[in-house]
Amino acid sequence: MEYRIEPIGGRFSNKDIKDLADQFTKRAKVGYKLHSVFEAQQPGCLGIGTATTTYFAIYVKE
Repeated sequence: MEYRIEPIGGRFSNKDIKDLADQFTKRAKVGYKLHSVFEAQQPGCLGIGTATTTYFAIYVKE
């Protein structure tokens, strides 16, 4: 089993939602299935800036 984790952002406009669907479709075409999405804090620049919340998609290929 192979996993892939990638950030997908934290705010979604209508265009972003379409782009996200396209990204999921692109991953599916090479054999990955969306497993789950989780929220996390990413530190700011050099670890001292303001942290931001983002979401990560986890894909799995069997």
